[in-house]
Amino acid sequence: MKKGGFSELTETHKRGIRATLVFVDEALCEIEQWAQGRELHSELYEEVNTLSDEQRRLLIEEIQEVRKVLAHLRDTLGLTKERRSACVAVHSLSCGIWPHLEELKGKHLKRYGDVSDDAIQSLSASVDKLIASTKRIADIARGAVPNEKAADA
Repeated sequence: MKKGGFSELTETHKRGIRATLVFVDEALCEIEQWAQGRELHSELYEEVNTLSDEQRRLLIEEIQEVRKVLAHLRDTLGLTKERRSACVAVHSLSCGIWPHLEELKGKHLKRYGDVSDDAIQSLSASVDKLIASTKRIADIARGAVPNEKAADA
């Protein structure tokens, strides 16, 4: 039962291959969004889509070619599609923000040089609000209604 020369691959090999190909496929989805004109605009982050119409067209064509290869490998190796729930993705992203926010607190901030206690207290108060909000976002994503918001509902 030889499948395109892949018969010697173990399930462990296939899991490793699948993980890499899922990463590639996910990146392609983001590139495709830019090729379709995506621009994000927020408070401290902004994307400026400078891709020309020709670049966009060529990117979409190349993405289609890559997806043909991915589909071939998926079918040949018997790989399964990874399904990610938006709830799980939002929960994971929001939980991943907390450690970065903790780095903005005074004890960590001092590594960049001296900073006044007033500045530390002011920044820490804002950071605490950001951490609390990201925790509520994580709770909302996993289906829990945050206590502070429950009274308003």
